[in-house]
Amino acid sequence: MKKFLVFIVLLANSFCQSFACGYSPYGEDVRYCLFKPNYFNYAQYKSFFYNADLWGFDYSRNPEDYKLTVDSNIADWYHYTNKKVSIGAIEDFNFNLSYTDIHSKSDNDFIKYLFQHNKTTAIAYLKMAKNCEMIADAEDVWERNEESNHKNRSELLNKIADVTNKEQDQYFKRKYAFLTIRLAYYSGRNDIIKSVFEANFNKAKKDYLYYWSLFFYTFTKSNPGYMVDVANLMANSPEKSYASYYYFHHDFKIQEALKYAQSKEETANVYAYASVQKVDKNLDYLRAIYANNPKSPILGFLLLREINKIEDWVYTPYYSNYNPSTDFEDFWRINEKVKVTTETLRNRSENDRLYAKEVLDFINTADVSKTQNPIVWEASKINLQFITRNYTECLKNISLFEKAHRSEKIGDEIEKIKALCITANQEKGKAVIKPEIKPIILKYKDDPRFIFALGRELEFRENITDGLALMSLIEETTARSYDSDDVEWRGNRIKTSGNLQEFYRYFDYLDFVYSAKDLQTIVDRIDKGFSTEFQKIIYAKLLKDKDYIKDLLGTKYLRESQLNNALIAFRSLDKKYWDDNYNAWERGEFGDSYVFDQNPFYDFKYTNSFIEHREKYLVTKLAVTEHLIKYTSLANNPKTKDRDYYYFLIANCYYNMSNYGNSWMMRRYSSFSYGSNEVNESYIDEIEYRNKIKAVANYKLACQNAKSDKFKALCLRMMDYVEKNEYSSSKRVNKEFSEFSSDLSGCENLEEYFKARR
Repeated sequence: MKKFLVFIVLLANSFCQSFACGYSPYGEDVRYCLFKPNYFNYAQYKSFFYNADLWGFDYSRNPEDYKLTVDSNIADWYHYTNKKVSIGAIEDFNFNLSYTDIHSKSDNDFIKYLFQHNKTTAIAYLKMAKNCEMIADAEDVWERNEESNHKNRSELLNKIADVTNKEQDQYFKRKYAFLTIRLAYYSGRNDIIKSVFEANFNKAKKDYLYYWSLFFYTFTKSNPGYMVDVANLMANSPEKSYASYYYFHHDFKIQEALKYAQSKEETANVYAYASVQKVDKNLDYLRAIYANNPKSPILGFLLLREINKIEDWVYTPYYSNYNPSTDFEDFWRINEKVKVTTETLRNRSENDRLYAKEVLDFINTADVSKTQNPIVWEASKINLQFITRNYTECLKNISLFEKAHRSEKIGDEIEKIKALCITANQEKGKAVIKPEIKPIILKYKDDPRFIFALGRELEFRENITDGLALMSLIEETTARSYDSDDVEWRGNRIKTSGNLQEFYRYFDYLDFVYSAKDLQTIVDRIDKGFSTEFQKIIYAKLLKDKDYIKDLLGTKYLRESQLNNALIAFRSLDKKYWDDNYNAWERGEFGDSYVFDQNPFYDFKYTNSFIEHREKYLVTKLAVTEHLIKYTSLANNPKTKDRDYYYFLIANCYYNMSNYGNSWMMRRYSSFSYGSNEVNESYIDEIEYRNKIKAVANYKLACQNAKSDKFKALCLRMMDYVEKNEYSSSKRVNKEFSEFSSDLSGCENLEEYFKARR
């Protein structure tokens, strides 16, 4: 119930976020998984695939998930016809046709076969089975004819019970017995269920009919021994595995169930039943299942489920900086105001790698040849060797696996692990995209999570150019619409910073995390050009965005107060770029939100102009940077006549390049600054950007160089204004120039005061 309530709270929270700061992904949206269970033909356990959204249990019933499996009843009829009738024809009859469709002129190949081969007993049975369906379908959900319905069920139940007793053919006798048991269950006749089951089914022949009948028989039991029956159902009956969980798991107690297990196989089944309920570590139960029944059909699936957990616990925080998908700890930490940092997530991932080593040790001690599905053990071993950074052994086993299992679907995932392993097995500062993994990248370039993980491995090893190229490539290969495979991640420039920003575009990540020096390396690489087709493919997005990246480079230099380098970067862009992206006609990618509708040196938002525009020019990042350098040079020159004027203009510009100014786009790509009430150290200039330190410093210099008290008062007034972000009474003016306090309490006389600087 506690987890259910968490889920509801998070669901409600997600709606709130959609109206506030946007969608914040969690659960399956962030989970990393290389080993999908259906690669190993485990569709019969679909209900128990590791699934974050449903706390480890997938309730969906998508027919596509079961296309590789055949219902036991269908398979039984397929063999009954000596494989002369297709499974499709049998399924068509079973799922789509009715009692009236059973006749000699039927178009269905299954029915045709039975009539042509004079299978009268089979035809009679099928008519009875379909008659049962008709009675069930005729049920009135409003219970208006309950008395009549009950009478029909009772009559049919007596008839089937009689037919079951008289049937001499054991094959059909057991089929009739199952029909009787099922109808007795829906009729509330536990006495008939018990008598028919005990008379027709015993442990000597544990086929699907035995287990299907056992499912209903279990409801008649009152002693704790029934727990062994439900464990046996889960392990041995694909069609009843989920039902055995759904109806009985609440009261299942493993220690009590173990007392009633009568064989090693049943002991293994009890541990397996308990295992599917666990979303935490399950290695002890896996060991117990293996010790009691290494051939258990469900053991391989449970091992794979454990690998999926470990992937989530290790890969999800390592690659995406999100908590594992079933851990909503961040949600509670927000309320507790505890910072979740990159460093804490990394430490968590490293700790879970130790558990991966324990599971790997278990596999190494197991005799894989004795297991029901050796491939899953071999593949899991490879995955765990990569997770535990045993790269040499991992690559050796990949080579052996590829030779032995070329046709296996899991081979695709093994190939991806190979690329990740080769990349990760390189020294920091010397990592490259090795020639042998280039074909793998091209082959799986449409798999965003693999490509992103590979990019991160390069990035972690200080090859940020190729790493960012791969991270950007996912935007070239994924659709615009949201998909569950889309990559979203978090990060900060400083590992110990909390309030991690969320990303789904490489550009935003590049903007938020990397320094100007780092970005300069990427720009230099792009400017060199690319000679190979492979390079052109992986750098396609960066090449397309080259001008925007250079714009970002100049912006980063501005943040770091490297004005001359910012000017070089901005001058590398032609006039068309500025015309397209910083205008009111929305031709560029930024749209109209980046329009410089005011000049940062002369104008303020919500304030009438009080400074004459001496120079008239189209305001762009380039123009502002040129004039900021020019005015700074003039202001700092002792020979300049109007130094106070230029310091004042510089101060205006720095104020307007802040979060409250009209030219915030000089230093940010969104007017909304992440964590609006907190300083976020991941932007290197965040403290200055919010507190307008340079604006205050330059107003102070303007005051020191002012030629009149009136202008000094205005400079003090502006210092208070930028610090408070509101035009109210100025303490500085009241203290030093009280005679001007009244006139400077509003914006009506600003123009006069500015002119008074002379």
